[in-house]
Amino acid sequence: MNEHPDSRVQANELERGFGIIEIVVSMFLLGLLIISFAPVLISSLQFTARNTTIATATQIVNQQIEAARAVRSVTSTAPSCNDIKLFLAVTQAPVVDPRGVTLQSAWDTFAPCTASLLPGYVRVRVSVGQIGYASPTASAATFVFVASGGN
Repeated sequence: MNEHPDSRVQANELERGFGIIEIVVSMFLLGLLIISFAPVLISSLQFTARNTTIATATQIVNQQIEAARAVRSVTSTAPSCNDIKLFLAVTQAPVVDPRGVTLQSAWDTFAPCTASLLPGYVRVRVSVGQIGYASPTASAATFVFVASGGN
């Protein structure tokens, strides 16, 4: 079985595979590609986290507004100014969103009820913000029907 020397050399050249230089160059290029996409990945993670906090704050605002609209007087179905004032004076417990950010809701003051405007609507506003930050994360205003000035 004598093989021709040229055929053996040809077979070895075809079966050699990648050399160390090619592997190092390809790993270097892969590293550059990963480094170039890292800022995009980091900013998208930050954006997603911020949106989670905003969604939670918006949900709290909606719950608070619905609770304000649902305030009822002891003697009638429509609340009085005192009922609304008592509701707004209650400090809500802080809520922790899925990321661990603590959110606190707060009611803004509203115009005082006057006998000439009653029965009528009173504007109330709720804001939800992160503890330690000056600006609210979410806020909304609504009108609440008020039947009388007192109970």
